[in-house]
Amino acid sequence: MNEKDTLFLESELLKSNSVEDFLKKNESNLQTKNVQEYLMELLIQYNVDKKDVIRRSCLAPSYAHNIFNGDRPNVKRDKLIMIAFGFPLTLEETNRLLLYGGHSRLYVKNRRDTFIMFALEKKYDLMKTNEYLYAKNVDILE
Repeated sequence: MNEKDTLFLESELLKSNSVEDFLKKNESNLQTKNVQEYLMELLIQYNVDKKDVIRRSCLAPSYAHNIFNGDRPNVKRDKLIMIAFGFPLTLEETNRLLLYGGHSRLYVKNRRDTFIMFALEKKYDLMKTNEYLYAKNVDILE
């Protein structure tokens, strides 16, 4: 079955007689993963070692391991973005990681997010990204 886009799903929900019917009909199109599951999937997909991703993310190793192991609920948005640079992920993958973490996507109309999106697209590492953010007078990722 093809994945339905968000606006289509929203339209279906509003036309539905009950939330339960909507959920049953669209189960395969709804978010079911958590951050830990998605990170494990990405490690396999990218064929990278967790310790290398953690090192490149510049997070404290124990803190990052807790995120990867699912022992750290409610991970801050910036920390997930830092992990995205540790892989490095695409913009789409980063946004998916943020959504699984309960955060808003990177948003092009937000000045800081725009710079982060550009850095992701250009495959900057975290150090270069933070230098870039600092030069643009916006908060670095920390």
